[in-house]
Amino acid sequence: MRRGLAGLLAAEAISLLGSRITFVALPWLVLTSTDSALRAGLAGFAEMLPYVLAGLLGGPIVDRVGPRPTAVAADAASLLAVSGIAIVTTTDTVRYHTLLGLIALAGALRGFGDTAKRALLPRVIADAGLTTERGTTLYDGISRAATLLGLPLAGLLVAAVGPARVLLVDAATFGLCALLITVYVTAGATGHHPAEDEEGGYAAALRCGFRYVRQDRLIIGIMSMLFATNLFDQAFATVFVPVWVRESPHGPAALGVLGSAFGIGAVAGNLLWTVIAPRLPRRTTFAVCFLAGGPAQLFALALTDRLWLVLAAAALAGALMSTINPILLAAVYERIPVRVQGRVMSVLIAFSWAGIPLGGVLGGWAADELGLRTGALLAAIGYLTVTLSPFLFSVWRSLDEHRAAPAKTLVTAK
Repeated sequence: MRRGLAGLLAAEAISLLGSRITFVALPWLVLTSTDSALRAGLAGFAEMLPYVLAGLLGGPIVDRVGPRPTAVAADAASLLAVSGIAIVTTTDTVRYHTLLGLIALAGALRGFGDTAKRALLPRVIADAGLTTERGTTLYDGISRAATLLGLPLAGLLVAAVGPARVLLVDAATFGLCALLITVYVTAGATGHHPAEDEEGGYAAALRCGFRYVRQDRLIIGIMSMLFATNLFDQAFATVFVPVWVRESPHGPAALGVLGSAFGIGAVAGNLLWTVIAPRLPRRTTFAVCFLAGGPAQLFALALTDRLWLVLAAAALAGALMSTINPILLAAVYERIPVRVQGRVMSVLIAFSWAGIPLGGVLGGWAADELGLRTGALLAAIGYLTVTLSPFLFSVWRSLDEHRAAPAKTLVTAK
């Protein structure tokens, strides 16, 4: 049974590696070709708005068709879409709005694929016989390792061959991801649950997802908090960092150096969390790590010019933030019945990520109109304010519910 989990983790590792490379290459491509931080932010908006909408609308499809075939189809189509971006950017006649259209298509396909994989994850964790917390920690560890490898690799590749050619690497990773899921992920991944048919169609199934979310105060709290923090994170990653690099003497390779510092901290933190997670309360750990780690990099960009301080802040942030996703994923998977996980997770993720398209645009405006330091400082203060909520509201105590039960029991309960 562990074969399916290993296959999904390997596929996700390869896909995330490519996505991390594009995460660096695409904003740098737009920033250097247009010399506008706002346009770079709009490119991020063009990718992430369709991503969020596709993730939201794709939930009922994932539940009906099955997460495995949906993930394979989305990754295969993403191979073509990202290749198209790479090809058109090599021509001198391509227009900005055409590029935005292709970026939007790629974002929508990735939204479908990621929704399917998140619905697939608890099933393969259950088939592998792991606890939800241990399985989600492994999954998040893969993401952190991809960040550690992908961001510095992206900086080197962008400096060596240019951002347009680097996008072809991401396209190839989507193809490998689809192949690995097809071959290795089978058990528990394609089964159709008769209860799904009770929803009576696509619209009713989508309403079911909204209804479930509306009745769960913890999920509402998670969505609200992540909406804001994702907005600030997107402004940091797609606008503030490229602008900081452009204004520094280090060149585009510094994009990867900063990502490496965060990745090293994240991988180290993930390994430590794998060992000590069962011994620590989720709510307290989540609250302290988010408050201290979330705004750290924004404060560093706003308050210092020293590279070693910025890198130290990135490493600290990576170590602390490595606890956040495993805690949230474990708590959410434990609360949602397996038959509706696709549609409920799609609603949760869509609203949590809805701030991301706005983050790039607002970050671009702030960098152009207020300057990098002022924009980063305002974002850091906003981040700090939002992450106080787990200390202030009792609903966050629900993070510590259900943690003693194994994954196979949890996903079939209710």
